[in-house]
Amino acid sequence: MPKSDYKTLNYSVESGIARIELDSPPLNLITEESTLEYHSALRAANDDETARVLILSGAGKGLSAGVDLKYLMQFESVDMERFLRLFYVETLKIVRDLSIPVIAEVHGYVREGACTLAFACDMIIAADDADFGYPGVPNLAGPPGMHVWFLQRLIGRMRAAELIFTGDAISAQEAYQLGLITKVVPRIRLASAVEELALKLCQMSPLALRRTRDLMYQMEDMPFKEVPEAALKALSATFDSQDGKEAKAAFIEKRKPKWTGR
Repeated sequence: MPKSDYKTLNYSVESGIARIELDSPPLNLITEESTLEYHSALRAANDDETARVLILSGAGKGLSAGVDLKYLMQFESVDMERFLRLFYVETLKIVRDLSIPVIAEVHGYVREGACTLAFACDMIIAADDADFGYPGVPNLAGPPGMHVWFLQRLIGRMRAAELIFTGDAISAQEAYQLGLITKVVPRIRLASAVEELALKLCQMSPLALRRTRDLMYQMEDMPFKEVPEAALKALSATFDSQDGKEAKAAFIEKRKPKWTGR
């Protein structure tokens, strides 16, 4: 989909950084249209050989207030299942299959489905004005979908239960202390902090980033007895790659490496 055709987001690639900015004011609410456009932009970034890292952000006062409840009012359970299959199942599959790291640049409100988008990323840098909430139980009278999994894995069942059952929002600082996000920075420094991290990743071997990202997700649900074998195969394979040989040569010769991504 050409950049000019997007109605709910802005997409660009510059200096190795692909950017997806949710932009459907005033709340960047999630709908089927915005989800399909997000999928399209994700695929565009993945197919762009110049893109080394992807940044997800939101225009206006926050990343997103989540799924549009007025939009959901027309749904029966079969409609909701179809929409969630698109939003949850397909979105997570596309993000997990990406070959580049993804950073969420978060400020303001991050609610429900917006948390899904953020926590599906590899790293989250949040402004000190950000807060996160999962109001599925109070607002939908049901579980907050993927957050039942995300939260328990990231912070444990007890703390996850409190956030899920009450729907209470937590600040970026508390989210950081719980281990939910990567870093908290002053709002005025958010964009520069994210770009600094993105540019650092752009200096790495694209092949190494891709293989390391794949291994992280592969190991996430792997029984420990399978981990040593997977680790040695992943590391050993780097010795046959052009980037692996270049990395060692550049280190010995005390120069910057010239990556080919192969």
